[in-house]
Amino acid sequence: MIKTLLKFLIAALLIGWLVNSGKLDFSLVKRLVSESNNWIYAFILIVLQVNLSSFRWRALLKTKSKKSFPPLKLMKLNWIGQFFNTFLPGAVTGDLIKLVYARDLDRSLPKTFLIMTAFIDRILGLVGLIFLTGIFTIINYDDMIALSPKMKTLLHFNSFLFLGSIVFLVSLFLPKKIQNTIFKILNIIPLIGSKIAKTLEQVWSIGENKTAVLFGVAISCALQFGSVSAFWLVTEPFITTKVPVGQLFTFIPIGMISTAIPISPAGLGVGHVVFEKLFQFVNITNGASLFNLFFVLNVSTNLLGVIPYLLSKKHTIKEADEFEEKEA
Repeated sequence: MIKTLLKFLIAALLIGWLVNSGKLDFSLVKRLVSESNNWIYAFILIVLQVNLSSFRWRALLKTKSKKSFPPLKLMKLNWIGQFFNTFLPGAVTGDLIKLVYARDLDRSLPKTFLIMTAFIDRILGLVGLIFLTGIFTIINYDDMIALSPKMKTLLHFNSFLFLGSIVFLVSLFLPKKIQNTIFKILNIIPLIGSKIAKTLEQVWSIGENKTAVLFGVAISCALQFGSVSAFWLVTEPFITTKVPVGQLFTFIPIGMISTAIPISPAGLGVGHVVFEKLFQFVNITNGASLFNLFFVLNVSTNLLGVIPYLLSKKHTIKEADEFEEKEA
């Protein structure tokens, strides 16, 4: 409860600072709806992203399960997760709640494995964003430096993340011999060694299915391309200095990654501040207001997750809270 209140306090302070300094203009939301149909196309892209991302999660689940996992059921669980991730900030996330529902589909799956599928699913989503920004950084490096020398540090940071994501993917496919050596070392470590080994065992069991992982990376890149495109659609009418859309892909994904850090609910306030700074790199002064357009649309779309939740068998928040604490 205290952590949740702190998150809302941080968000309120950041939003208050942006409004008082004139950096956040809420009237753009009304103008977007009344002056442009772009929000409709962006809404469709976000809906598609939530639905199609369930296929990435499904591929991970099937690395250890013989069940069919009907796509429509997993789409429903994804929407429930999206809803609670947005409207229930705190220790109990939407991921844990959707995993409680997922366990009903296959009781034989260990809890550790289910948690790892949600974790790897999120990581692959971030890898998709990092791959996008890495590729577009390479393509647009000279143009971005010419546009703003201040971008140099950010572009180098993008390259570092790109390299790190490749290292992570490679680590999923480590040979059994190396894995066994790591397990032996971990099992020597008292208290936490065996727990880390058990977690890594589940991670590497997913990595054994290279097709599933590579499919997850490919679909993540496609989905994140759609997400950034949705961001561009709602903000393009209000961007004060026109920047080629390909160049926007060098920094918008970084801003989206920052909103995934659980500092505030759904990135409220934090994302506004980060995008205010990022857009300043390319001489655009209303970055917080631009992000707010995407934020409002994204949160409004996630609200749709309440529908499948109300129509489903109810699981309590307490069950989700206990899910991570007890092993099957």
